[in-house]
Amino acid sequence: MADKTILEATPRTVLGKANKRLRKSGFIPANVYGHKEAPMPIQLDAVAFDHLRRKHGVRNILSLQLPDGPAQTVLVRHIQHDPATGGIVHVDFSRVSMRERLEVKVPLHYVGEAPGVKIEGGVLLHLLEALAVECAASDIVEHLDVDIAPLTAIDSALHAKDVKLPARYKLITDPEEPIAKISAPRVELPETTAAEEAPAASEEEAPAESKTETKE
Repeated sequence: MADKTILEATPRTVLGKANKRLRKSGFIPANVYGHKEAPMPIQLDAVAFDHLRRKHGVRNILSLQLPDGPAQTVLVRHIQHDPATGGIVHVDFSRVSMRERLEVKVPLHYVGEAPGVKIEGGVLLHLLEALAVECAASDIVEHLDVDIAPLTAIDSALHAKDVKLPARYKLITDPEEPIAKISAPRVELPETTAAEEAPAASEEEAPAESKTETKE
């Protein structure tokens, strides 16, 4: 199980259009939902949240620490980005119990060497970056290792069902979904000159000489 990462937050009193001023002040508006409790508006330090996101990711369990009261165990459910700048404008968290079974997406981590690449000269394609699984919140891992050694030839592939899952995990992704394969190397055709591309005109295709008739 991945360790819970602590994220500090403070209650949010501004709502609606006033959130624009909040963002300019270096904070991200957010909400916490779930477990039959009232939604809680909070705000996050933008720099701290970006640091957490880059260092630990946002797929794992977080311990949301507020100034007053006990920490809340949460998952990031949605991050809204500004379509123009790509900056984060809002975050939704959901409260979870460590014993609760959840449907989550766990990143795939490809390891090892593929003979289809090393020996056959093929190209390894990653077709899927994460698997959808069901597991207890306490069992969520940072990633799932995928051994690519079975990819021995061109067009050989691995599927979701080939990933070894931890105990008490249930696969939600279609078991037959391809996750990685070996593609044939791209063949570059030799460049041709314009003269080679244009066929020479045959004598039959050559234009006939025009004859001028003289009227008496």
